[in-house]
Amino acid sequence: MTLKGNWAYHSWMAFLAVLVVSGGFAYWRQFTEGLILTNMRDQVSWAFYIGNFTFLVGVAAAAVLLVIPAYVYNWKPIREIAIFG
Repeated sequence: MTLKGNWAYHSWMAFLAVLVVSGGFAYWRQFTEGLILTNMRDQVSWAFYIGNFTFLVGVAAAAVLLVIPAYVYNWKPIREIAIFG
């Protein structure tokens, strides 16, 4: 089996693999030791997660507002940008 790609590709894949493994380790540590790792107590145990959730709802709304003029009104200049969303 031969892996195709240059050194930049393999470096990027290795970096992403390290990122995934470190995220899994952080999740496991929080699961076993509790929310004290995130410096949250009983009163605000949801703060970080709800904050991220509301931020991503805003990102999704912005993506919808970008796609509407591109496809509904067939506006060509923004259609190329909407592909990335």
